[in-house]
Amino acid sequence: MAPNNKDKKKSKKTNDTEKILEPELMYDEGVDDTDVLELNLYSDINDDFFHEANRVVQFLMEAKRHFEASRIKRYSDIIFNLHRRYVDEVNDNEVLRPQILSSENKLRLALELTATSEEAMQKLKEALGDAWKESDASALREQLVQEKLQEVLIKCEGLTDRNSGTTDDAAE
Repeated sequence: MAPNNKDKKKSKKTNDTEKILEPELMYDEGVDDTDVLELNLYSDINDDFFHEANRVVQFLMEAKRHFEASRIKRYSDIIFNLHRRYVDEVNDNEVLRPQILSSENKLRLALELTATSEEAMQKLKEALGDAWKESDASALREQLVQEKLQEVLIKCEGLTDRNSGTTDDAAE
């Protein structure tokens, strides 16, 4: 079946409408040599970056590409907020870095002192143990000497009693 004249007019009208809706975009794009994977999130994403994004959005709005413009604007705003927070965190970290280094040094010194203190405590424990052993040995020697002395005294008393008994017997 061959298309009639009415269908030809409709398809011609549709093609003309499509041409009107999609004007040819002529955006003046500068040369961008930046490798996306090597972007420095702190310095490369800056006011120029966001100015360029806003220029693209403005261009798309003027070209009546509202959907694309709104999407790019939304993503640009998200990136702007993320970038602002990232920069704040990096700056806070730079402020805190000396404090962190100082704290690390203090912790290292404290650990060294603790190790030294533990070593000194161990030596003191060993010295105290040795002192107790010597004290116990000395007390044992003293006890043995006391026992020997008691034995000697008992023997001496026995001899004295025998001697006094013999002298008492002789005296009688």
